[in-house]
Amino acid sequence: MSGRLSNLCRRVCDGLDRLERGVLTLLMTGMVALAAAQILLRNIWQTGFQWAEPLLGMGLLWLTMLGALAATGLKRHIAIDLASALMPRTCADWVSRAIALVAAIACGILAWAAGRYVGFQRGMATGELLGLAQWTYFLIIPVTFWLMAIRFAGQVVLPSAWRTPPPPLEGLAGEGGGGA
Repeated sequence: MSGRLSNLCRRVCDGLDRLERGVLTLLMTGMVALAAAQILLRNIWQTGFQWAEPLLGMGLLWLTMLGALAATGLKRHIAIDLASALMPRTCADWVSRAIALVAAIACGILAWAAGRYVGFQRGMATGELLGLAQWTYFLIIPVTFWLMAIRFAGQVVLPSAWRTPPPPLEGLAGEGGGGA
């Protein structure tokens, strides 16, 4: 049963990884296309979209938050790993779990604070962007921090074999593989 559950967990994680990469790719492609169109419109026809710059700013926020979530899922977030390198394997596993617990708590606190920030933005009624209130775009912050808290909490409770990050997908930019 454990082997089946482990395989199911791995398939779910791989699927989430592919979904995250797809969303990040679409978001980045859309932002580059919009920025290029805005540059062309401004430099050639002296016009442009008034909503482009604010939307690109929100896109950057979304790209940053979703990228941090993806890095957390792949265990490629910023980490100081000296303790686990110097300790015996059994101790390193417990230290890793303790660090993940602290990270989960920190992300939970940040999610709560970000939720308050979104509430503050909502109360200010700062305006609209493409027909949506601007505060709705900021919802990505608490949502992403909650998802990161859940991922870190999973690293605390799941068996070690399930917590290993998936191998990098072949042929994707940024995945190493050597140079020329």
